[in-house]
Order: sequence, then structure tokens, then C-alpha cells
Amino acid sequence: MNDFEHSLQPDYSGRVVVVDDNTNVRQMMTLALRTAGFDVFEAATQIDLQRWLAYNQPDALVIDLQRPEADGLGLLARMRARPELRDVPILFLAGSDAEDFRYQAITAGADWFRLRPLGMIDLQNQVATMIESGRPARAPLRRAAVRRSRVAG
Repeated sequence: MNDFEHSLQPDYSGRVVVVDDNTNVRQMMTLALRTAGFDVFEAATQIDLQRWLAYNQPDALVIDLQRPEADGLGLLARMRARPELRDVPILFLAGSDAEDFRYQAITAGADWFRLRPLGMIDLQNQVATMIESGRPARAPLRRAAVRRSRVAG
């Protein structure tokens, strides 16, 4: 690799967990993030994730579990219930841009919501932004969620 090519490669750092039940997608995201300089752990299942979290603290989570058997929204809520993960930024990837689903993901604990497919450079930049900026304040989102549920109910 020459100096010009090397200068085009991002150089990020941080510990990222990629949770995706699709092996190919998970491996592609992992490769993209490792290429950018992140330390990445792959979790195919929620059990894999729980085992890793028992001994490690991530700087960011990328979750793509939208199948009924995977319960990505439930996982988000469980991650936010853990005190050591309350301030860890979470990116939720989904195939649906339905406003209701986006709302469910945000109220369950996602800080960012992006649609699949997400380009690898976009993924690298999104994760870098998440780690650099930390977790956004949740109070306005929670107030909006409560207002919306009152209006809908």
C-alpha cells in the first residue's frame, strides 16, 4: 500500500460489538470496522453477546436483529437495563423505515437508527461518531415517547 492509499484508510479506535444473526452480514461489518481500526467482537446470538459482556465493556454496540426469533427490540431494552451499558451508544440497523418501528427502536434504547444496507464507509463513520460523541441525552426522546403514547392511546 502506498502513502496515498494509506492516507485514505480511516484510523479509528474503540471496542465495538456487532450483533447480527446473519453470518455473512456480521462478517462484512466486522471486516469493515476492523479495517478502520476498531477492536470488534462478533455475536451471532444474544447468548454470545451476554457471555462477552460478562467480562468486557464495549464502547459501542451495532445491533441488527429484526427477525421475530431474534427479538432485537427486547435486546435493546435488556441492554439499557444493565447499569454498565446505560451510557454505551447503540446503533440499531433495520430493513424497515416504518415510523412505528423506528419509534419502537428508539424507545427501546437505540441511540441511532439506520437502514440496511448500510455502506461500509458509512458504518465506519457512524460508529466513529457514536464513540466520539458518546451517548446522546435520552430525556427529550423519552418525553416525546411518552407524549406520543398518550396521544395514540
